[in-house]
Amino acid sequence: MDVTTSTNAAPGFVKFPDYAIVLEKAGQECVATLQGRVIAKSNRAIILKESNHMPVVYFPLDDIERDTVSPSDKETFCPFKGTASYWSFGNEKNIAWSYEDPFDEMLDIKDYVAFYSDRLDAPILA
Repeated sequence: MDVTTSTNAAPGFVKFPDYAIVLEKAGQECVATLQGRVIAKSNRAIILKESNHMPVVYFPLDDIERDTVSPSDKETFCPFKGTASYWSFGNEKNIAWSYEDPFDEMLDIKDYVAFYSDRLDAPILA
């Protein structure tokens, strides 16, 4: 993709073309549990590896338990991925986020959800 002609190009990649974000298949079943309850489980999860950050597991939206989920009004902006919307599960506020309309370079994380793994019962990846 030619980011110089894209209408939804990530400004971060334009300004810092050497910044690296790599997506790869998890290659194993990933499970997120919160207070003893499975809130996400998938064989289709992807791992996002980003410069200067720990790897993050993203679950397909279809593999998220939605019985106790509620959208939050919190949003953050990443110049490489776009605007993140946050979700709460039960009493855990803003424990998950997704990029509903990511920049063109990150379209592969659209319809995926990530969790703050340190707020879950156990790490997602063993």
